[in-house]
Amino acid sequence: MELDRAHYIVRHYDAFMTSQERLAQRHLLATSKITFGRTDNSAQEEAGESSKPIRELLSTDPGVKQLASGGWDAFALRTAERIYREHRDEIFFNECPRCGRLAKTPKAKQCPHCQHDWHETRG
Repeated sequence: MELDRAHYIVRHYDAFMTSQERLAQRHLLATSKITFGRTDNSAQEEAGESSKPIRELLSTDPGVKQLASGGWDAFALRTAERIYREHRDEIFFNECPRCGRLAKTPKAKQCPHCQHDWHETRG
């Protein structure tokens, strides 16, 4: 799966995440805040040693840490692939009719890449 599609699924179809995947997402978001955008394994270790209050959002659960291993992109790919495998019929990739790239949301009507607009025109 392409990384942009994985991020799209994790962002817009998070209702299909398991409770452990949600905890891993929270763990990675907290890591990102503590380490100024980094989520790799060393950043997760660094975040665990932080004195910042957001550290409370980090997980010590081995299953959650396994899901978060490798950082945000690795988590997004693994999670999106599982979600897509189990919910393929419920996922809509909103692609631009002109350039074929993903729109920002499943309901968007303007391409962030080529700026094509496919809102209904009324005259």
